[in-house]
Amino acid sequence: MQDGILKAISADGKVRAVIATTTQVVETARLKHGLSFTATAALGRALTAGLLLARIVLRDGQVTLKFQGNGPLGKVFVDASPKGTVRGFVENPAVELPLNSLGNFDVGKAIGTTGYLHVNVDQGYGRPYSSTVELASGEVGEDVNRYLVTSDQAGSIVVVGTHMSKSGVEAAGGLIVQLLPDHTEETICQIENNITTFGTFTFLMRRGMSLENILKRVLSGFEIRALTEVEPVSFHCKCSSERFAEALKILPASDLISMAEEDGQAEGRCHFCNEFYYVGKDRLLDLARK
Repeated sequence: MQDGILKAISADGKVRAVIATTTQVVETARLKHGLSFTATAALGRALTAGLLLARIVLRDGQVTLKFQGNGPLGKVFVDASPKGTVRGFVENPAVELPLNSLGNFDVGKAIGTTGYLHVNVDQGYGRPYSSTVELASGEVGEDVNRYLVTSDQAGSIVVVGTHMSKSGVEAAGGLIVQLLPDHTEETICQIENNITTFGTFTFLMRRGMSLENILKRVLSGFEIRALTEVEPVSFHCKCSSERFAEALKILPASDLISMAEEDGQAEGRCHFCNEFYYVGKDRLLDLARK
């Protein structure tokens, strides 16, 4: 199944949902950053959540998620856009932990149960706005759900997951279901029952179910209307050699000359995609002159 994202609403106007598959996105992140199994599970969930959230809160711009917990992974940072692009990193990518009591990757312990989720929403015009909520569990889905409930004052369900084997990421994806003002208590009970019985998101993916069919399974009992076609998503970073050279312009000319004469070049690495960039001696001296 190709990575993609789909937005839908129920015919009765009681719930809306956004659902995504992100297997290739997460595998790309794993390879770029050399992530451990635990780190892949954590960043994979965060990347998926970022894409889902961007599609809910934005028409343009970007949304940034920063998980700062007391776990050994350190900071988990994700930057996503409603155009289906996302990038991210973890501070300590080699951290590996034993499976938890349920036999799953212990993302909660890796990120930490004490700390904060910082969300920055930049709509591409005006001033961005930021929100901070305490971590609910460090499991990512519950933490993003707490943010949505706090910011929108409305009920929601967030499910994100990553399934791996020794060869890499086999399935990753998730969904956000939001309750709209016309919902009833029966609406809540129906969705909770569906979530409880449908199995894990990645299990349904590995069975070959399409996004549309997974959504119908999760929202069984509701007539669903797609608001968009399935649109592609990808791991995409905005960095480039030219951006790195532009960033060097903030340094004093004396520092640029020193790097040129002593090192013969300037070297930089993008945290988001782990790409290395180099600016040679002649370019450094040219920047110093300018």
